[in-house]
Amino acid sequence: MGSSQSRPAEITSESSTTPTTTKNTTSSINNKAKKQPPKNETGYDKATRICRKKKKLYDACYTAQLSDKEENCEELFETYRNCFMRVMHKDMSKRGVKVSENSMIGEYKEDIADEEDNNI
Repeated sequence: MGSSQSRPAEITSESSTTPTTTKNTTSSINNKAKKQPPKNETGYDKATRICRKKKKLYDACYTAQLSDKEENCEELFETYRNCFMRVMHKDMSKRGVKVSENSMIGEYKEDIADEEDNNI
């Protein structure tokens, strides 16, 4: 009988050292906070982060196209390109950076102006 009494003491000491989960920790795992972007993020890094989903779609299509599947990825590329250019243009305008007319963003800016003129 003496040996049976020592067993519960060992089990109790082991159970007190093992971590326990509570309802608060499991609910906080399920409710992860959305990761906030860096405050000083600008330019290429910002455009890459914002347009990454569109780029993944285009990359997947392009990979399938290389695998001899008949995929047309032009629309996905244009969607990604427009997203990237829009973010870069807004960022550069916000920071007061002058855009050269011969650059890609300069051409994008002209395209936007032409579209706005046609819509009026």
